[in-house]
Amino acid sequence: MIKKLREKAEEINKANNTVIEPKKNLVLVIVTAVCFFAVLVGIYFFTGDIKYIVVAVISMIPLIFYAIYSFFKEKRQNKSSEKDKQQFLSGAKYRQKEWKTAYLKYKETHNFETVSTKGMIHDLKKKYRKHDFVCIRFGILLTIGSVLILFIANTELKNKVIAIFGILFGVVIFSIGLNGLISGPVQQFQKQQTDLTEIERSYVKGKMLSFGNNGINIGSSYIVIYTQKNVFAIDNNSVQDMTRKMVRVKQYEDNLYSGQEYRYYVSLIYKASDGKIKTINVRLDEFQCEMMISEFNRRFYPEIKYESTTMETAENSVAI
Repeated sequence: MIKKLREKAEEINKANNTVIEPKKNLVLVIVTAVCFFAVLVGIYFFTGDIKYIVVAVISMIPLIFYAIYSFFKEKRQNKSSEKDKQQFLSGAKYRQKEWKTAYLKYKETHNFETVSTKGMIHDLKKKYRKHDFVCIRFGILLTIGSVLILFIANTELKNKVIAIFGILFGVVIFSIGLNGLISGPVQQFQKQQTDLTEIERSYVKGKMLSFGNNGINIGSSYIVIYTQKNVFAIDNNSVQDMTRKMVRVKQYEDNLYSGQEYRYYVSLIYKASDGKIKTINVRLDEFQCEMMISEFNRRFYPEIKYESTTMETAENSVAI
């Protein structure tokens, strides 16, 4: 049931992230605003009440101007991002003195992570629990708060109904967090591995970096990757390459362009047991990607210089 709930949440999130094409959206906003403006003006002529004109001017005209501003802002940043893309793909960005200086300053205060002395499984569970505890706490608070509302004297019927839904929702959130805390991806990972001792030995001696709810550990025999849903252990002998990926994320609010951000990934390319070449993308920050690529090259291809690293870009849109 928990799995189905998570899948449903992902479907809803994907639907919410559907963004209208910029030109069509600009036309739609302007047409809608003009029609609404005309309706308010028409009401004014029939009623003679000036407040309808005031509402039309205050609400619709700024919306039209903002839609136009948002459209041209997106076009301007599209041009700018094209330059960023070319600098990234050519590697020119990472040869700039300013970038190198910033990276060295970052490395002075950010080292590879220290793996727990209790071992790989404990370390991975700890990384998942820091997110699952948020769900558990929120679920408990929501459930307790709803129960209190339900049993307060003289509570109206509609508030009792809301409280009942609050209890159910709180229990579901708590269950999702508890599922990750008790079993989750780490337990699945343990069941799937036949050489857990060797993976453990490689992991505790490896170089680890985490970002958000995912991370990567390059060890002597295995590369271990954890994401929100899965844990992977890739035999070093099956590794083909590690590349760098940049994704430009265009952000929209009410289908109007509001800005952008760049997200960075290292992509591990390997040959799976079925003989197919597969890729796992691990999101890190930009400097972490540099650290991990450098460590990968040091271990796998010490004779290859940085400039040979393959790079790729992608683009995505999200509604906020």
